[in-house]
Amino acid sequence: MRHCALTSLLLLLLTVGSPCTATAVMPERLNLGRTSTGATVSLTRARAGWSIGIDGPGSPLLSQSEPARVEISDGSGGGVHEFNAAYDQVSRAPDGVEATATIRSSPTVSFLVRDLWQLHDDDLSVQRTVVVQGSASGGFSSAIVFSAPKLCWNDASYLAPGVLYADPTYDGERSPGGTLLYADHHLSLREDILPAPLLGLYFRDGASIAILDPMPRGDTTEAESKLAEMEMTDGRFQFGSLSVSQPQGTPLEFGFQYPGSVQGYFAGHGSSPVFMRRYHPIEAGFSQNYRIAFRFAHKPTFRSFSRDAWRWSWNTLKPPIHEIDIPAARRVLADHLAAQVTEINGHTGVPFVLSTVDDSHNWNWTMIAMGFVGKDLDCADALLREADRDTGPRGEHMRALGLAMIATMIKGLPSVPLPATGIDLTTGQAWDHIWLAPWLRNATEDMRVLMLAYRREAKLGRPHPEWLAWVRQYCDWLIQQQRADGSFPRRWKPSSNEAAEPSGTASYNAVPVLVLMSEVTGDGKYRESAIRAADYTWTEYGSRGLFVGGASDNPNITDKEAGLLSLEAFLALYEDSHDSKWLDYAEAAGDFAESWIWIWNLPMPADADSSLLHWKRGVSTVGLQGITALHAGGADEYLDCAVALYARLYNYTRDPHYLEVTRLLLHDTKSMVALPGRLYDMRGPGWQQENFGLGPGPRGRGVGSHRLWLPWISANHLHGINALEEYDPALFQQLTANAAKDKGEAQ
Repeated sequence: MRHCALTSLLLLLLTVGSPCTATAVMPERLNLGRTSTGATVSLTRARAGWSIGIDGPGSPLLSQSEPARVEISDGSGGGVHEFNAAYDQVSRAPDGVEATATIRSSPTVSFLVRDLWQLHDDDLSVQRTVVVQGSASGGFSSAIVFSAPKLCWNDASYLAPGVLYADPTYDGERSPGGTLLYADHHLSLREDILPAPLLGLYFRDGASIAILDPMPRGDTTEAESKLAEMEMTDGRFQFGSLSVSQPQGTPLEFGFQYPGSVQGYFAGHGSSPVFMRRYHPIEAGFSQNYRIAFRFAHKPTFRSFSRDAWRWSWNTLKPPIHEIDIPAARRVLADHLAAQVTEINGHTGVPFVLSTVDDSHNWNWTMIAMGFVGKDLDCADALLREADRDTGPRGEHMRALGLAMIATMIKGLPSVPLPATGIDLTTGQAWDHIWLAPWLRNATEDMRVLMLAYRREAKLGRPHPEWLAWVRQYCDWLIQQQRADGSFPRRWKPSSNEAAEPSGTASYNAVPVLVLMSEVTGDGKYRESAIRAADYTWTEYGSRGLFVGGASDNPNITDKEAGLLSLEAFLALYEDSHDSKWLDYAEAAGDFAESWIWIWNLPMPADADSSLLHWKRGVSTVGLQGITALHAGGADEYLDCAVALYARLYNYTRDPHYLEVTRLLLHDTKSMVALPGRLYDMRGPGWQQENFGLGPGPRGRGVGSHRLWLPWISANHLHGINALEEYDPALFQQLTANAAKDKGEAQ
């Protein structure tokens, strides 16, 4: 068993409160040490036993008079009971302070709790062991919880990567970090919905504490991952939960529970929050072993706090890189993509959706789309790039496909305002569906790629004036839609200047293509529009460490793609102007986007039928990313297109962390791509399904919402590889050499 326990908060303004009244005999005190923020961690003996506290000058900041906590359920509906105790004994150890407590829950059952507390610089950790003495029906969990009696819920802003970034407004109502639970002053998060098992609290005076499970395991069963029952007991559960809450009339508390129970909204369980309780068996000799770490810091902004907390998690968990032969994978992906290009009645494109496991067709398979998940022009660009590498018949075929795809889209959507952002291959006309509506993102994202292709082709002596004219026509229309505050609507009504979604959250989407248009044409009006849109994005959202509205099908939701697209926007302006403020903004967006990357391996249920798992047992989940805060625990590989963006951050800042992110996104995002020798259950090499479920839910861990391939999957994989090689060939060689060398030696 392993992994449990706790949580804590931190230092606040040290000016509040007054010294405690002295008793007749001063209590005995063992100081563990002092943090750089001025907090002293100590254990204090009183009549009831030893407590632990984190003290600042003049008043206690955090305390726990009964550090040993056990929750017990008899399993028969008799309710849940808490048993808490102070430490019986405390003594110095060579590497910290050891503390023990015995909790007796019945005449025949007790729990021996042993904690080893350590303080290294600003990192406080506890290694906990709980041993069951005696047996009984039901189950138990253990926890460490700190209280902050002088603090209130609104004194802090909260961080949970992929779930909550201080402001719950854009996280949905019933999500784990959503507005309803936040308003109830309660957040409880299972580790298996978190890219890193991290919870942070940032206070108004800049003080902060981050709580991390430094050695997560995450094991569970298939039934548990499907939330088969509201209360379950099993010794195989090896995941915890992080929480912070303040029920009315009680102090603010935060902590870690093992195994992890949570309160929230769950499908099939009504419209009110319910508890999902998880326990270990009360069996003589059964033990829990886990470690929890706390970091104390003082940062000027929530943005800087969240960056520091995330990097602490990264450096602690040390996500491994599973290198693959990138050039070989690229060839497989390009060949697979070319094989999916379809021509119907003289119209050429990549179908919007195809099955990864058989040759069946969906109702919308003849639909092709720009940007977001369709990325038809991005796919065309990938084929043109591959053709430049291969001058033989294979390359000639790919070039013909790519050019035909671009011509089809331009012919199908010849004028503005756009009637749609995609067409029907059967008719060559606009496809009227919400997915292909005139979204700002869909059009600008693929048009940006087309402009990059235009510039590359021109340098090679292959001008395409019709590409430029088509994109410029759209940009000329677009800047007329910009509002006084610099924002753009997320979506327009078909063939109309009237906004269908007036929100400006996604205004960053317009920036890269407008910057490119200014660079290509020399007309500064596009750049001016881009700057206004970027300033709006930063002022309204980015300055708070928050990015919203990336995924077109999740209106105004906090999501990683908003960070990705903002990173691209800010970098475009930095490279165009060399104004350092844009690089600062780009770092903020990049820091936000990378905090959705899974940097620990979550195992699939050991008792699940492997043939039914979409994410296969034994394949590391490192490199997957959460998608939106609304659906925490869902994951995909969308950030694989961002490889070169983080390489650029690395080169501009010389921050080695961004190089680590670059390497991880290059290699670890391709773990579930079917390659020769590891087809999984795909139709053949190159296939990968769109998404996977990691958090609990009706489908269970390791199962996605469908088994379909969408064009963005191949477009993003190839774009990430190709853009890195084009941007920095030497770095590309450095990051791909080891796997290629290993392959050569093996052969």
